[in-house]
Amino acid sequence: MTTWIVGPVAWDSVVYTDEFLTRGAFTQGRKFIERTGGTGANVARALCTANVETGFVGYLGTDEYGRVLEAELDASGIAKLALTKIDGPTSHVLILVDDSGDRTILGMAADHLDQVSLQGVPLVSGDTVVFVLWRDHFAEDLKIAIDAGCQIVVGLDAMNDSRVTGVELAIGSHNDLAAGFDPTAHFDRFKRVVVTQGENGATEYSANGSVHQPAFPTRVVDATGAGDSFLAGYLTAMAKGITGAAQRLELGAKWAAKTVATEASVPPPFSTI
Repeated sequence: MTTWIVGPVAWDSVVYTDEFLTRGAFTQGRKFIERTGGTGANVARALCTANVETGFVGYLGTDEYGRVLEAELDASGIAKLALTKIDGPTSHVLILVDDSGDRTILGMAADHLDQVSLQGVPLVSGDTVVFVLWRDHFAEDLKIAIDAGCQIVVGLDAMNDSRVTGVELAIGSHNDLAAGFDPTAHFDRFKRVVVTQGENGATEYSANGSVHQPAFPTRVVDATGAGDSFLAGYLTAMAKGITGAAQRLELGAKWAAKTVATEASVPPPFSTI
C-alpha cells in the first residue's frame, strides 16, 4: 500500500542569526544556506527512507527552482510523483533561524496549492492519503480518497472545517487549533487526534483516553522540519502496523529530536534514528 503525501514542495533560503529581527533595527546574519524544503515534500522525503512506499502530490513552477526540485524529487526514494506544473514561480520561502534554533518563515512566492488535486492520482483501496496542510478545495479530494477506500490523515487545521469527517487521524501543532478548541469533542469525525507542543512533547487523544510523549532532550540547532519529521515518524509506525499510541508517538518524537539537532529543512534518514 502507498502513503500519499499531499502538500507543498519549496526552495528554502535560510539565514542564521545570533539575534532575531527587531522592528526598525539592524540584525546581521552569520550563515546563509540555500536548500530544498516544503512541508509536504519533507514528509515524503523522510517517509520513503523508512522503506514505506511513498507517493507525493504537489506542484512546481516553471522557474529554475522548479527544475532543480523536480530533479531532486526524481532522484529521491519517493516511489510515485504526481506533480502539477504551474505557469509561474515555485514556492520559495525565507527562513530566519535565531540563536535558540527557533525559526520564522516568510513566503516569497504566491501559494498555488489550490492547483493541486487527487484527480488522476492512482489511488487504490488501502492506501493512506495525508493532507499535510488543509485548504477548502481539498474537500473534493477528500471525497475522492474516501470513495477509493483510502485511510485519511489531515493536518490539525482541518478540524476547523466541519465538512471534514470520516478521518482516521488529525495531527499537527497546537498552533493550528483555535483557542479553546477541544479535540476530544470531535471523535465522531476523527478517530484519533495528535497534538504536538514543541518542547512540551505530544499527546494522542482517542475514545480510549490520552497518551502523552515528552520531547526527547536534544540541542536545538534549527527547528525547521521538526513537525515534518514527527509526522513522518508517526506515519511510519502506522504503515508498519504499529497500533500502540505510545510507540507511534515515541518514533515521531525521536525523529523530531534528531531533526532539530541538524541544519537542514529535510529530516535526516530513518536509519539515523
